Amino acid sequence: MSPAQRHRQVAALHAAAIDQGFLATLGEPFLAQVYRAIDEAADSVLLVEELDGRVVGFVAGGSGMATIYRRMLRHPLQLAFSLASVFAQPSRLLRMMDIVRYGRASDAGLVLPRAELLSVAVDPACRGTGLAVRLYEGLEEHFARRGINAFRITVGESLAAAHRFYQRMGAKPMGRIEVHAGRGSVVYVQEVPMPRGAGGVDRRGRVRLTGDDAVSPGQAT
Repeated sequence: MSPAQRHRQVAALHAAAIDQGFLATLGEPFLAQVYRAIDEAADSVLLVEELDGRVVGFVAGGSGMATIYRRMLRHPLQLAFSLASVFAQPSRLLRMMDIVRYGRASDAGLVLPRAELLSVAVDPACRGTGLAVRLYEGLEEHFARRGINAFRITVGESLAAAHRFYQRMGAKPMGRIEVHAGRGSVVYVQEVPMPRGAGGVDRRGRVRLTGDDAVSPGQAT
């Protein structure tokens, strides 16, 4: 699978699994450009699980969407094409700016890690298999290798299954913010376990999720 094919499949899975989030409303072409930027940028990562030639799960992390949007500007023609339907709706562009401003989180009075889980999704056919946990732990390991000891997660208040997932994984709620006016989200912070043998936390004590708790814990931004 080529990188372009992978980014398109990740975009399609995002649109299907994180359909309550704002970014999904911008369409799969735009999402493909988002995940291309995440995959290419030095301070972000896209981890993908493939099965029989198709993407069945992914997790993305980095230092916020602002740096991702700046990376996307390196491909202006493709970005403009992907946003063609959005230009007719200025309110959507304003909501994109909400996401950029949220990256600072200063208005909420919160002191948060710069690193962030940006999105995670699992194909419905693969839920209950532990894939969501593997992807989440893969992101933890990525951050740990870079000396990052914590990351944040923003979850829409209405996403009960996502809240259960992150709480089971050990993330701690730090406060409430509004990424978009009138839509509340809870910000969690996940401490990153150190690699085994390095004096850190051993993941073996963590509860493994199955059934309805092993869901696609999508973001609401």
